[in-house]
Amino acid sequence: MFNLFAGKDKPAASGGPLQGYKVTDVERSRKYGVAADSLRMLRAKASEKFKIPECRVYLAQDGVEVTDEDYFRTLPAQILFVVAGKDTIVQTDFELMYNAIKTAHTDLLHAGELAQQFVSNNQPEISKILFNAQRGRDDLIQRSAREEHAEWFEGIDDRAVKTKEEVMKRRGQDRIRGYFYKTKDELTKCAMYRGSPMARELIDEMLELFRQLLVGFDYFSCMFDRSCQRRMELKPDTEDGGDEPDAQRIPPKRLKLLVQSSLGRGCRIEPYNVALCSERGDFRCMGVWKDERCRYASHRINPYASRENLILFQVWNLDHQVEISRSVLPSILDNVERMVSSADGGAPMCKLHRRKGKNLSVITYFLELFTLSNLKLVHIVCHDKTVHELISNGTIICDRCEEYKYIKQFQRKLREKKDALL
Repeated sequence: MFNLFAGKDKPAASGGPLQGYKVTDVERSRKYGVAADSLRMLRAKASEKFKIPECRVYLAQDGVEVTDEDYFRTLPAQILFVVAGKDTIVQTDFELMYNAIKTAHTDLLHAGELAQQFVSNNQPEISKILFNAQRGRDDLIQRSAREEHAEWFEGIDDRAVKTKEEVMKRRGQDRIRGYFYKTKDELTKCAMYRGSPMARELIDEMLELFRQLLVGFDYFSCMFDRSCQRRMELKPDTEDGGDEPDAQRIPPKRLKLLVQSSLGRGCRIEPYNVALCSERGDFRCMGVWKDERCRYASHRINPYASRENLILFQVWNLDHQVEISRSVLPSILDNVERMVSSADGGAPMCKLHRRKGKNLSVITYFLELFTLSNLKLVHIVCHDKTVHELISNGTIICDRCEEYKYIKQFQRKLREKKDALL
């Protein structure tokens, strides 16, 4: 019960469980696998394999001699040991490889050694050269006017554009304007638009609201503009395509001011009217649509730095998380069809208030189509063109919905200000 005889005839303590190791000689000409539970057993088996009395063992990776049993037990299985006699010089794996390369490529290594020696002996001068190069690059980045960095403006024929910021504003506008024309084309070419007066009225009203809001936010020109004060914590001749009556009667800049003054407080769009770059103009990829951030530290660019960077920036994409063609536009057409079908009975209901639907959620669709609520700036590698799993949040709304009230208030204010102006 009290184990009185525990101290008698106790066998010698073993080092631990058997593990497999690899042993080789200093020339790496022969290699064996051995099982050992201690450093003593490993030495005994290695001596027998290589016929070396009282051999010593070293780690092949860094040449460290292993002499301690406790340290030996911390080493992983299958590690490679070099077995050597008492006075033998043991080279590490790296030293053996280096010597082999040196034998075959003496000139190349000699050049590398000379370069290393040159840098070591001229560190102050090298540091000065690197500092001046970086300062010169930073100086080019900070330059803004055409006359200050003429090379950057090569290929930009519009002489009215005087600064890099103006060019980048245009680039941002062009991308968003392209989404508007794509939306307009898709919605107006469908059979329902051509065949149903009610569908045409709903779609035309939505497109006009889209256009007015885009004008008010200057087609989100600040997105690529480093001079914009608000930042994300991250070339048509006319402003509006020239085919709308209001655009012809009211100058574009005046129309933009009218829209801006009619937006009112609490506009859901305003938080997304921000720049995506730093004050220097540095952009970072925002990552694949389903990721919170980019997986690649190298996905950065400053198009303000050089003409080459400006050209490369063209292949960076604005990626819709909720896709336009697969989700947003089909949702719009589906809800328009539901509104049209209600004319024959069975009016569509607002899901939130369980009341008769009055209109489509224009602001929600606008956010998904044109704003950073749904857009991510991505490097071409992170532009995933496979089917995204997200669906549009656009729906049918009733007169109790805040979005409906906001739209009607915005339309009324804008109409009153236009009438007063005209």
